[in-house]
Amino acid sequence: MSRLAAATAIAIATSAVVAGLHALGGVGRLELLARDARINSGIGRDAPGSDIVVAWIDQDGIDYVRRELQMGFPWPRSVYRDVLGYLKEAGAKAVAFDLLFTEPSGNDDEDFAGALKETAGDVLAFKFVEFRDGGFTPPEDEAMAAAGLSVATSASLTPARGFVLPIPELATAVDRLGFVNITADADKVNRSYDLLRTWRGKAYPSLALATAMVATGTPTLNFDGTAVQLGERRIPVDARGSMQLEFRGGPLTFENTKFVNILLSASVEPGQQPLYPKERFRDKIVLVAVNAEGYADVVPAPVSLNYPGVELHATALDNLLRGDPLRRLDHDLWFGLGGAVAGVAAVFALPGAVLPALALAALLAVLVGIGFWLFAGGLLIPLAAPTLGMLLAGAGSFVWRVVFEGQKRREMRRAFTSYMAPEVVAEVLKNPDAIHLGGETRHVTLVFTDLAGFTGLAEHMQPQELVAFLNDYFTRMCDRVLAERGVIDKFIGDAIMAMFGAPVNQPDHPARAARAALGMLAEMEQINAELRAAGKPTVLTRIGVHSGLAVVGNMGSSKRFDYTAIGDTVNLASRLEGANKAFGTLCMVSETAWAANAGQVIGRELGRVRVKGREQPITVYEPLALASGAVDQTYLDAYARAVAALRARQLPEAKRLFGELHAQRPEDGLVAYYCEKLADPSWDGVFSLDSK
Repeated sequence: MSRLAAATAIAIATSAVVAGLHALGGVGRLELLARDARINSGIGRDAPGSDIVVAWIDQDGIDYVRRELQMGFPWPRSVYRDVLGYLKEAGAKAVAFDLLFTEPSGNDDEDFAGALKETAGDVLAFKFVEFRDGGFTPPEDEAMAAAGLSVATSASLTPARGFVLPIPELATAVDRLGFVNITADADKVNRSYDLLRTWRGKAYPSLALATAMVATGTPTLNFDGTAVQLGERRIPVDARGSMQLEFRGGPLTFENTKFVNILLSASVEPGQQPLYPKERFRDKIVLVAVNAEGYADVVPAPVSLNYPGVELHATALDNLLRGDPLRRLDHDLWFGLGGAVAGVAAVFALPGAVLPALALAALLAVLVGIGFWLFAGGLLIPLAAPTLGMLLAGAGSFVWRVVFEGQKRREMRRAFTSYMAPEVVAEVLKNPDAIHLGGETRHVTLVFTDLAGFTGLAEHMQPQELVAFLNDYFTRMCDRVLAERGVIDKFIGDAIMAMFGAPVNQPDHPARAARAALGMLAEMEQINAELRAAGKPTVLTRIGVHSGLAVVGNMGSSKRFDYTAIGDTVNLASRLEGANKAFGTLCMVSETAWAANAGQVIGRELGRVRVKGREQPITVYEPLALASGAVDQTYLDAYARAVAALRARQLPEAKRLFGELHAQRPEDGLVAYYCEKLADPSWDGVFSLDSK
């Protein structure tokens, strides 16, 4: 299986796993934890609005009223009448009671109902229930229907079965009724808030929404399935009318007062200073709730497991008034797919194990960073699904690479180490799939060597000794190739075929090949010194070097193949090696390979040769030493003048100059070859290579 196919399969499989966990609720649970981490980080958290006040009926207040006013709890409705009257006289915009007045209290029920009728901006709580249909009586059903709102889109809202209203006197007198039911998430923690529910086709606001309506003077609402329109504010909600809460802090975050102190302030004699001056409640929205022993209303929330229920209403109210509830992207599965793709890409695109691991960590850090940054702006994006997808896909990719690719790498390492330098093998193994059956056109340099005099040497050695010599010879020659990061293509008898520039790209591959050739010649001198010392015949290594385009790749059958090169470049390199015999040289380099060695290798022009199958002759050179090496420059300059005379067709001058060189160095086979060719008046100065 190719890497692309494996990566695709792992990404798809991981996405399927994430989708399965999502269907089972596992991803949702993890997402809730990720959401809580963002909420509790405090990033982007705004302070609560100063216009919301919670009036607590606490245990101290209940004890005080029992002791000083001789009234046990629950209190008579006249208590709430007096507090409501004081708050409205103080200029409060709205007063909402998070209390269920479901039982008659006595004659003062009418007094409290009268106060509700006389004041504007009051809200009473009611509750939806599932243990019965409708209310207690048909008149109560009629009253409930009359209090409902008509909205264009209500089919998706959570439907209710029954309800418990305040007593009829209060239910008909109050400005708005608001339900106090709160829907927790799967882990029983409250992070969202239902704004609307339905009963028999009518929509009913929650306590927070009802309070916001009376505080802003909004008589009607519009719900289109994605948002609730509250005046000029468009509040984003889900299809069931639930708003995502933007928490302002932990318990008692909102301004809080004691209900009993408001009650005492309402009953002060003229001229006395109230405990709470009326200015404290001007333009405020007051929520009345109980927080006393046996009556505490607390719910689990991200910021506290004992979060006052009324502050959940206060948080929702504050979000409504400021229009800044959290917005949520419900695309977990798409995010999970994106995470899986990112995880697979990180592991498959990078080599080794450390870089992919670091890349995965970086991607996770970026994802979390973006999640927190967007949260600061009020947007919740899924973090659990993409994180899970990324980790599962990354782990799966690592396993695939270890099990399958690792085996392939080990096999390739064993195969390549024998004819590639270790660093070249390491680069090849970064992408094993690049080495597959087939080829590509690359600019490479080919080196061919052949061992001259081997037959004579073999006559003076036993078979075991001959094999040992060949192994030593090949090792020393190949070491020179590998030192320049070349590739030993193959052994052909006592010949070597090497390649530079593939499979790893090497911009300076001609120079590498030339240096390797000079190294092999130096090694050959050492080998001959050892042979002479042992009383054995010496041998010669002839080398041909040529650069050009060739088709390189794995050639062979699907079960057995070699990484090699084919094409005219290969043929010409082989012919140049064989041409050394005629020229009396040991190394011949084509003009294309020589051009890339300017300034790195010292040598001389051998001449122009015409190769079979090519119309235009090419110029070939003989490398003599590295640029830092020592050469007889005087002799080379004289040789260059002789060649220049031949080029200019100054044949007598060329004969004279080459003759002087031959007399100076009769062992120079190339000069002797020129003298032989110049003896033929018809020679055009171009050598012909009609055979290898």
